[in-house]
Amino acid sequence: MSNKKYSKNTDTYSEEAPVKKKKRAKKKKKVNPIKKTFAVIGTTLLSLILIVLITGSILAAALTVYVVQFVENTTIDINLDDLDAAYTSFIYAYDDNGEAVVLETLSRNADRIPVEIDVIPQHVLDAFVYTEDTRFYEHAGVDWKRTFGAFINELISIWTTRQGGSTITQQLVKNVTGDDQAKWDRKMREIIRAGQLEQYCTKEQILEAYLNYIGFGGKTAGIEAASQKYFGKPVGELTIAEGACLAGIPKSPEYYNPWANEDKCLERQKIVLSNMLDYGAISEKQYNEAINTEIKFRSRDDVSNEYSANDNGIQNWFVDLVIDDVVHEFMDVYGIEYKEASDKLYNGGYKIYTTCDIDMQLEVEKKYQNYKTFSTTVVNNPPKSAFIAMDYNGNILAVAGDVGEKAGANILNYATMDKQQPGSCIKPISTFSYGIEHDLINWSTVFVNDPIEIEDEHNPGQMRKWPTNYSTETDENGWDSKNYFTFEALERSLNTVPAQLAQLEGTENLLSFIQNKFQITTLNAYDANLAPMAVGALNEGLYLRELVAAYQPFGNLGTYYAPTSYYRVEGPDGELVLDHSYTPIQSISPDTAYIMNKMMQVVITGEHGSGAAARLETKPLAGKTGTTQNWADLLFVGCTPDYVSGVWYGYDNNDSVGTETYFSAPQVWKNVFGDIAEAGEKSDFPECSAVDEYYYCKKSGLAAHDGCKEKAVGYYKSSNPPLTCDQCKVYTSSTETSRETENEENEEE
Repeated sequence: MSNKKYSKNTDTYSEEAPVKKKKRAKKKKKVNPIKKTFAVIGTTLLSLILIVLITGSILAAALTVYVVQFVENTTIDINLDDLDAAYTSFIYAYDDNGEAVVLETLSRNADRIPVEIDVIPQHVLDAFVYTEDTRFYEHAGVDWKRTFGAFINELISIWTTRQGGSTITQQLVKNVTGDDQAKWDRKMREIIRAGQLEQYCTKEQILEAYLNYIGFGGKTAGIEAASQKYFGKPVGELTIAEGACLAGIPKSPEYYNPWANEDKCLERQKIVLSNMLDYGAISEKQYNEAINTEIKFRSRDDVSNEYSANDNGIQNWFVDLVIDDVVHEFMDVYGIEYKEASDKLYNGGYKIYTTCDIDMQLEVEKKYQNYKTFSTTVVNNPPKSAFIAMDYNGNILAVAGDVGEKAGANILNYATMDKQQPGSCIKPISTFSYGIEHDLINWSTVFVNDPIEIEDEHNPGQMRKWPTNYSTETDENGWDSKNYFTFEALERSLNTVPAQLAQLEGTENLLSFIQNKFQITTLNAYDANLAPMAVGALNEGLYLRELVAAYQPFGNLGTYYAPTSYYRVEGPDGELVLDHSYTPIQSISPDTAYIMNKMMQVVITGEHGSGAAARLETKPLAGKTGTTQNWADLLFVGCTPDYVSGVWYGYDNNDSVGTETYFSAPQVWKNVFGDIAEAGEKSDFPECSAVDEYYYCKKSGLAAHDGCKEKAVGYYKSSNPPLTCDQCKVYTSSTETSRETENEENEEE
């Protein structure tokens, strides 16, 4: 190798002699194999630790981010009002002693009765806490000790039975949110939400909600319903032994409830009592007393018979009626649809206090289940029928919606849900009342039994005679051109007279009169015509309930009350939800109502009375029959001093009801209601001082004088007395007899 040195001054390279270096001898170092092994191991471990730390940090960071996001996504307001707790509603009626008794219970999802925690005895609260969640009052929603223990047991099975880690708060959260998937992320959400719930609610609020929600077997949920079901008493009266029985059921409601397995229920009770003793909730003396107390559970039969008026367990017609009424009220009040309103009633824990007369309802349903009420012959296809009775405040007392055994709950009720043609039952609330109210007619106004002429709808430009009568002993049309007084026209149920009156009074006026004075809601503009207003051939028909209510004024001096099936409805907390308003309407004047009542009594007692079959022995009865074309609908509405009631029967397809097979409507009414109407002390309709009794001349219909040979008593408004007869010769004598003497002589004759 050449060694050259560069010279800057001469810009040349010069050769140098090579320098010899002294070589050092290398000493070989010995390595301890043990130390080398530990060094390798240490290095490896350190590397692994670093890897674990780094990986753990990454995972922790990722997990932290995930948990934060999970918490953010899970953070929702937990509101106990969102608890999907369906509370049982109760329907009550008052018995003869004025005590409210249960007619029926209503529930869909569960039988549940709300109760406040202040009502629940402390020993009952302790029984549940020391069975379900011993550290309930200490933790903040999650018992980490139990949760960790349950987790470890899942991994290595320390305990032979599966350990539950959920607290009372967590169980409640699951019920509030409905989040019950068997996944680990659900458990995380539950833990987070439990913590949130504990921040906003007290322990008492959480425990109260929990005890009102949990199941106790079958549809029974909540501690109050369970107490009523298994012990027949409110939760506030539970003993230590009874409370411990209930506290043992929620672990497995279908297994530990006493109806399913009484022995297992009592075994579980002993565990609960032992827990209570261990945690100081009861003394040893109380423990021994409870252990040795004989528990008496209610039977299934006791509970099933308590809430059913019928042997077959199907709710009766009145229960159907009040349910439908309250549901429709809920629709109006809350602005909701039928299904939502129905769910609200069935699951809302309401108390409905009805107007039902229990004994009357049972008697009416008994009569409607017996076909002999309607006919002496049992046929394969009997007509449909309905009956309804109320008092003079509009309180519905009894109802039947069809003939025979009731087929189910909440089915078609022909008394309240189906429109029928009223036939001649329209006449008292239409032409006759209108005429007397407006002084167009009186008791003995004379009418000729002749038809009116109307335009023939089948032959335009031509006229035809209308209507036909069905109740006179003349030709097939019932026209005899004879004179009849007002009360006789009603007694015989002539159609010609109302037709003449409808022409006189005006069909528009009559329509308004019926709608506004008698509160018939089903009429429409098409009914402002002669046939609907005169003989009841309505466009759609009307409800029997409304028709019967419209007859109230005839027994009540003209006063009308809206019909109701309930007095009031209370919510689960006792607040007033619905309260029926008893608002009187003076439909017609008292004197008009009194005169109409007297005329309708002649319908029953008169020689040609169409309602004679309904006549009672001990009570006065005012009523009116109704028959539609071809005998498709048969009706009778009757007023006694105590009740107003009505019956309808016919076929859905308007087939004729054969009068040779079935009783008349007045007879059916008497078969159903006669015994009820005649029960009790004798009574009479209220008097009216604005009505005077006059003798009228049976020839002219005017006020009789001493020259009138045939006279009878009639009833007239004081404000509109009859004119004196001018068709009979007036006799004079030196001795004038008093009106009283003349009246006595006529009575003797």
